Amino acid sequence: MKTSPLLRQILRLALPNILSNVTVPLLMLADTAMAGHMTGAESIASVAVGAALTQFVFGLWSLLRMGTTGFTAQARGACDVRSLVRQLASGSFIALVAGLVLILLRPYYLPYAAELLLPDAPAESLAGAYSYLTYSFLGAPAALLLYVYNGWLIGMQRMRLVMSVSILSNLLNIGFSYLLAFPLGMGVAGLALGTVLAQYSALVLLWLGALYYEGRILRLVRRELLWHPPTLLRYFHVGKYLLLRTLLLQAVMLSFLRFGSTLGSHTLAANSLLMQLFTLFSYFMDGLAYAAEALVGEAVGARARGRLQAIVPLVLRVGLVTAGVVSLLYLVVPKGFLLLLTDKGNIINHALGYSLWMVAVPLVSFGAFLWDGMLVGATDSRTMGRAMIFAASTFFVVAWLAIPQLGDHGLWLAFVSYLAIRSALEHYWGKARLLLPS
Repeated sequence: MKTSPLLRQILRLALPNILSNVTVPLLMLADTAMAGHMTGAESIASVAVGAALTQFVFGLWSLLRMGTTGFTAQARGACDVRSLVRQLASGSFIALVAGLVLILLRPYYLPYAAELLLPDAPAESLAGAYSYLTYSFLGAPAALLLYVYNGWLIGMQRMRLVMSVSILSNLLNIGFSYLLAFPLGMGVAGLALGTVLAQYSALVLLWLGALYYEGRILRLVRRELLWHPPTLLRYFHVGKYLLLRTLLLQAVMLSFLRFGSTLGSHTLAANSLLMQLFTLFSYFMDGLAYAAEALVGEAVGARARGRLQAIVPLVLRVGLVTAGVVSLLYLVVPKGFLLLLTDKGNIINHALGYSLWMVAVPLVSFGAFLWDGMLVGATDSRTMGRAMIFAASTFFVVAWLAIPQLGDHGLWLAFVSYLAIRSALEHYWGKARLLLPS
């Protein structure tokens, strides 16, 4: 197989996802800005906590997106139309049931969650956070169904549709939130409800897009395809390892912030800025990983080992080049990136003392991002879960040993070690699972 056509296909699938990812900071910035223009400083804290908890809970269900993508890509490669319908139906059933449960149980867990995250906050902040959460969780069914629809369309290699709807829904989110929060006077609750309306709008748009592009498949839906227990069981089998991976990932990221907060406010602020640079890099890697999911899954479904052996090394080479370019930029102009995030000179100077760690991060982490994508395509969540157990354990052990001696450098050593172990183990085990030559 020639490399050039495959490389063009990888880029064609990756670029729409990258463009979609970079619109996310725009949405977060808009929400923060609108909260900052409300009466009372507690609005910012309420929105920050409410949005963080909503993203955490919904994010745990991102396993639906990953599982659906892998199964769908394999069914596409195998030209199994019945399985394509079953993947969408089974994933949608799980998402709808889980979303409705989250709505119905809101009164029993949201008040405690708000108090846990804002233990010493004034009553106004607690009330605002609870109001935000009460409305934001109305979007649970839509948020979870969006994972399934996006996963199915990525598996079908309809990345441009996913990108278009994502960008449009982010713009709708900003518009709805502004209208509800200010002209209609709903305040913090309006920001949450605006997000909910945008989520349901995106759901409708994705469904219409799927009917337009894949109507010949969706018109084959029959009752016997909608309820298929073996497909549901496959979701749960793959999902348990994906859930473990997601929980450990969240534990590492939250602990990084928690450990940093014990080292002083300047260190916490500097680490937050540097982590934004990591997030920026992740947008590029996630876009490439989505392309890898679709292509590897298709090759596995078609049992095309030769194509698989061409896809994996090429994806890794593209990732290495991207990581190298980003690392070089972080080495040469770190202050330029930090100035985009803040104008506080003391925080920037503090962050520059640790900026070399950010030079290392892309080089040691690109493999973890890309192998996650390729293993999702192969529906090998067990390897992802195993690697994450060892990587997360490494983070906590190194942090425990190094932070007392090295301070924030010890924390960054733990984080880089975690990324390196995760990349190395997924590479070693992933090649063996995909039967690639050494």
